[in-house]
Formats: sequence, C-alpha cells, structure tokens
Amino acid sequence: MNEKLSAFHIATLMIENNIVLFALPRLVAENMGTNGWVGYIVLALVSTGNILLYWVVYRMGKGRSMFDILEKSLSKWILYPVYAGLAVFYIMIASFVGKNFFLIFQMISFQTSNVTFIFLLFCIMVYFLLIKPVYSISKAATVFAFMTWWTLLLTSYQAREWKLVRLTSYFFEDPAGGQVLHNWAEVYTSFIGYELCIFLFPYVNKKSKLFKGVLYGHLLTALAQVIVLLTAFGFFSFQQLQSLLYPIIDMLDFIEMPFINRVENLVFVIFVFGNLISTTMFSFASLSMIKRIFPKTRPKRLEFLIVLGVFIVGFYSKYLSQSEYQLRRVLFTEIGVAFILPMLLILVLLFQKLRERMNSHEH
Repeated sequence: MNEKLSAFHIATLMIENNIVLFALPRLVAENMGTNGWVGYIVLALVSTGNILLYWVVYRMGKGRSMFDILEKSLSKWILYPVYAGLAVFYIMIASFVGKNFFLIFQMISFQTSNVTFIFLLFCIMVYFLLIKPVYSISKAATVFAFMTWWTLLLTSYQAREWKLVRLTSYFFEDPAGGQVLHNWAEVYTSFIGYELCIFLFPYVNKKSKLFKGVLYGHLLTALAQVIVLLTAFGFFSFQQLQSLLYPIIDMLDFIEMPFINRVENLVFVIFVFGNLISTTMFSFASLSMIKRIFPKTRPKRLEFLIVLGVFIVGFYSKYLSQSEYQLRRVLFTEIGVAFILPMLLILVLLFQKLRERMNSHEH
C-alpha cells in the first residue's frame, strides 16, 4: 500500500459512533446514578490510559504489527487458533452492532418492514467498503463523520427546556444496580472501538502520527457524548432518564421543524453511515486476523466470507431484547480484550529485549 493514513483520517476512523449512543443517558443514569456524566468523564480518562498502552506497544515494537511481535516469540501453531477465535469474535461484534441498529430503527419507524432484508443491503455496503484498502475506508469515514457531526447542534433545541436544578447537587446516588464494576463496565462499552488502532500499525509511518489521530478521535467522541449527556440530564428528570429506553430519540422527537415531520428519522438515517464504519472496522479486524492465517487467498474471497458470516450471525437476532443482550455480552468481552492484548504484547516485547541482551552477553 503506497498511501499512508494521516492523523486526520485516523481520527475519523477512531470516532466511536456505535449504537450504544442512543441509550447512553439511560445507561449512565441507571448504572452511575445522579450526575453520572461525571463518572462518564472518569471512564473517558480510563480509556485514554488504555490507548496509551497501545502507544507503548507501538514505541517498544518500533511500529511492527501485532502479528510480527507475537510470531517472533510464539509458534504459529499456537497463534493461529487464537487468530481464528478473535476473527470469529470480531465478526460477532460487527454483526450485533449492525443488526441492533436496524432493529431499533424498525421499532421506532418501520414496524412492518423486513429488517433482515435491510440488514442484507447493509452487509452489501460493508462488503464494498471492506474490499477497498483501509486508506479508502478512512476517506469514506471522513465524509460520514462530517455528515453526522452536525447533528450535535440539535442539542440547542433543548436549551429552553433545560434546567440546572435537574442535575441535582448529588453525585452517584440511586443507581439501579448494586454491582459497581458491572455497572461502570456497562457504560464503558460506549467507548469500544479505539482498540482497533492496533490493526492500523502496518498502514502508518512516523509522519502519520497514529496516536495523535487516535486520541483526537477518542477525545472528540467523549466531548460530544458529554455534551449530549449534560443536555439529557438537564432536559429530563432523573427518574425519566432511568425509565426511557432511548432518551436520545425522545429528545429528537421534541424538535419541531416546519420542513421535517420527524427529525429522529432523519438523524437515524444519517447515523447509518457511522454504524457502517463501525461494522466495517470490526470486519476489517477480522479480515486482518484471517489474512495472517491464509495469506495467499485470492482477493475478495475472504472479504466475502467475512461479510457472509456477519449476515448469518445477525440473521438469528430476531428481537431487539435478544440483540441487545448479545451485543452487551460481546462488548463486555471486548473490554477485556482491549486491556489484555496490549499488556500481553508489552510482556512479549520485554521478553524479546531480555533475550536479545542475554544473547549479546553470550557473544
């Protein structure tokens, strides 16, 4: 690949526009209690720390890919089953992220539509993106980012009904559950996506400023979501936030424009593109794993099989509650992967350096 990713394109790839956004105010209110948006900021800092672990891997490994680092110390017969397992896992995430979006869309707008057919069309779009180089995917992500980010301005319509007193003077009171770690992990799933930066190592150089782009994309997402959370916490009462399934949709339903009947439908259609990039990037992660196992496979065959897997896995998610449960399970697992993977790579790199020093002393 001749063209390398720039920090700007990396930032747009790392913008985490997953489906969790529409339920985020409820998730924060349920799991963190009053003024939970403060806890959200804490989690944003935690995820920033996780990104720094990937930066350490990049610096210690001198830009080498995850595969090159692991295969220098471990046998391919050990690693290939791990690659295959992770590839299937990323297919599952891609599928649940994509399918859940359309099940919600069906619930609010098109109750009689065939969501499986719509998801099939969505998978076809994923395929046509996936067969392109990652540089082309990043350019598409840039265009889609500009298409979605203007929707943040819609929060200004809630200003006249926004009350400071609704934020209350209490912090982290009355969360719905008692398991603090589980509750905060539930909110943390809204950040998932930044860990895919590890698959971009082969597509950057020093001029790309990879982690500058990753941090910009992550922090822009966090800032936008904090604005949305503050708007929701001041627009609804705390009890309303805990009871509404998708508070963002209810906020959009409040907006009245003379030329648009239902603004939430327009916004949902626009966010299809952000969801498309999220699904494509998890599919790209799966493709990177499988290509390492089968490097000589003819072009477009692996891409087709991955997208077919995305569709087949999503085909069995018939109901919204089932889909949300599946999505929550895989995102919880992905949180663990996001932290364990860079720490494992750092340990492997330390072992390699130690072995090199021992060999140099022997000679």
